[in-house]
Amino acid sequence: MMKRRSTYQTIRKRVLSDYGDWLDGEAIPGERELARKYGVTRSAVQYALREMEERGEVYRIRGKGTFIRKQHESTMDIGGGALQGNKGISALVKSYGIKISNEVLVYGTITGNRYLADKLGISTEDPIFALHRVRYGNDEPLAVEYTYVPKILFPDIEEMDFSMVSLYDYMDSYGRLPQKFDQRLQLTRLSPKEARYLELPVDEPAYYFELVGADASQTIVEYTESYTRCDKTEFRFTARV
Repeated sequence: MMKRRSTYQTIRKRVLSDYGDWLDGEAIPGERELARKYGVTRSAVQYALREMEERGEVYRIRGKGTFIRKQHESTMDIGGGALQGNKGISALVKSYGIKISNEVLVYGTITGNRYLADKLGISTEDPIFALHRVRYGNDEPLAVEYTYVPKILFPDIEEMDFSMVSLYDYMDSYGRLPQKFDQRLQLTRLSPKEARYLELPVDEPAYYFELVGADASQTIVEYTESYTRCDKTEFRFTARV
């Protein structure tokens, strides 16, 4: 695996170096040509291109090829598969070379909330751990997240410092990493509270995400509502018919 990862990094650097000056949307050579040019196997090229696609550096169209994707220097692509698997906002921000940090606003256990219990598929009497955070990139606020998880699945969760520890890494340590997501996105305007956290004017547009995450056994392990700045991120998706 380490050798494969090293090969990917080498191919990625060469592709970005060779075609970094190309325009957004220009096609790069095919897999066979890249394999021949770099002296590697075609499967190694395929792996590298898949990884580059996940990072938003290229995109592929079936039957047509692979194309350069240029990112606006001040925005991150949060669409497509960016938030799938263990690709929460921490991993996404780090993939852009941005320093991630967190401010924990509120954390603790709540009970008796019928709405949250329904979202998590648990009884109203079951304890829920609440974690509210502001997520920063290079010391600028990017998102406000309100996350709720069934406490029975994570008995020591209140002992964690989530200003330093990744929530998904912690969940993974219990074998409960979210693998399947049911997500809803809408464009909204910031309330005074979220505007204050994100250091933006009231009524500024923002992405509002509602996410329910389930682990590999289909157990719901997370319900999150988040408000993400539009001026620092962009949302892309691919429509299939």
